[in-house]
Amino acid sequence: MSVEIQVVDLSSLPSGETFLSEREQVFFNTLKLPKRQKEWLGGRFALKQLLSNRLKRSLREIEILPQENSGKPLVQVGGDSCSVAFSITHSNGYAVAAICDKARYIGIDLEKVQSRIERWKKDFFHPSELTEEGDEFLTALWTQKEAATKLLGTGLTIGSFDVRCIGGKVTFFNRARGVYEQLGSPEITLQTSALLPGFEFTVAIGK
Repeated sequence: MSVEIQVVDLSSLPSGETFLSEREQVFFNTLKLPKRQKEWLGGRFALKQLLSNRLKRSLREIEILPQENSGKPLVQVGGDSCSVAFSITHSNGYAVAAICDKARYIGIDLEKVQSRIERWKKDFFHPSELTEEGDEFLTALWTQKEAATKLLGTGLTIGSFDVRCIGGKVTFFNRARGVYEQLGSPEITLQTSALLPGFEFTVAIGK
């Protein structure tokens, strides 16, 4: 299944005025922290580029705004809802967007490879997941877990142990299992790669 990916370097973003709709600009102005502003802009710019190329519409015709009830981003094109599955992530100066029009659900995560304290490993990974050691392995494992929770639409509001990634496959437990079943128990594949030097990146696709 083909996934289209767009990477944006946050240090070279164009001004939001060049690609945001009027409503998006209003929302952007409510964001106070410069880091949050840049990450929000970068994710939208990346996704708009993908959708503009796919749908042959201008960047400003594509609106990405949070839903009132959940805060999750909703895409509209020319005022109509867009059914293309999408996900956005950002990490350490980069934003990434992905779309897959043949998937029902998609989630992505990008993380910089770095050493973390032992407590982090014990708090977020079930012992069954720790089949290897090393910063690259643990970072890749974290991106798999994050991508899977984004696919569910929950993020890590659910227990980390309830999403277990072993051998490139994900299994859900407890509340995560319930959310997964509400989505119709889609077949999920995880694709992990070094998208950028020094980073790990995972795409979770549900079909």
